Amino acid sequence: MHFNIFKTAAWQLIVQADPMCWIILLGLFATSVFCVAIIAFKYFSFRAERRKLEALVLRMKTVRSFTDLIAVSKEYREGIGGTFLLSALSELKLLLDCASKRQHVGTSEEATPVLAEIDVDVLENGLVQSVSDLIAEQETYLPVLSTSAAAAPLVGLFGTIWGLIHAFIDISQEKSADIATVAPGLAEALIVTLGGLVVAIPALIFFHYFATKVRSFEHKLNDLGDRFLIVVKQTFVK
Repeated sequence: MHFNIFKTAAWQLIVQADPMCWIILLGLFATSVFCVAIIAFKYFSFRAERRKLEALVLRMKTVRSFTDLIAVSKEYREGIGGTFLLSALSELKLLLDCASKRQHVGTSEEATPVLAEIDVDVLENGLVQSVSDLIAEQETYLPVLSTSAAAAPLVGLFGTIWGLIHAFIDISQEKSADIATVAPGLAEALIVTLGGLVVAIPALIFFHYFATKVRSFEHKLNDLGDRFLIVVKQTFVK
């Protein structure tokens, strides 16, 4: 059996809708397309990031020395975990350079600079800031989903109220309130609310789904930072 959406009663109601309802429905349709694009992009992006980050966290558990840490950072350059390690190593290098100048340490392999307690605090604060920046980057476009989830039902409700007003005006002009007069106007008004819910429900579900994934990424990055600090303290703090 061939289904043609353009011959359904719902489509006929949309065709007969007034310009304001058309504007609202077109706006909701554009919003839904944008939300679907965000959902698809974030889903595949987060899935790839999760695999890389989980592999890096498992690999970091085997790190026992600073040499191992350097090897891991070279092996896992991709993803937010690799970006985090490279940022942490850059921060550490700056602190070691300052410590070398402060302690007049040479360039020989035996001459290892020692980090002071304040240096470790600075490094730890840098790691926290790096995690915050990376998480903020992962949260890009998520506010669009949350805003759409909150605003779409209200926009649909506005369209419904607008349609009801016109329905009651038609009733007053027809001077009749039978079902044949009332039903088309009410159905036209309610279809706008349906459009708002169609946009809002998936946006709300996937916003919370992605927010949970972002919190998981934050937790794993903090684990990486803790392991990084342990190795650094074992190597450069006496």
